[in-house]
Amino acid sequence: METFFYCQGCDAKITIDQLPLLNEGKCPACGSMEGFSTMSKSEGDPFTTVTIINDTELLEKSFED
Repeated sequence: METFFYCQGCDAKITIDQLPLLNEGKCPACGSMEGFSTMSKSEGDPFTTVTIINDTELLEKSFED
């Protein structure tokens, strides 16, 4: 299975083999230097569904079970 990376600027898809060939890390489609991720921008931001708890909440939950 091939790993793909998506431009964080324009969402263009490249392969893992293309990463070292990039000119100064720029996206070949748009020239952006925003970087690449294994998640497409169209998949949405995974951090919108994250629940953040503090240490006290974590300890309370650990000892309640």
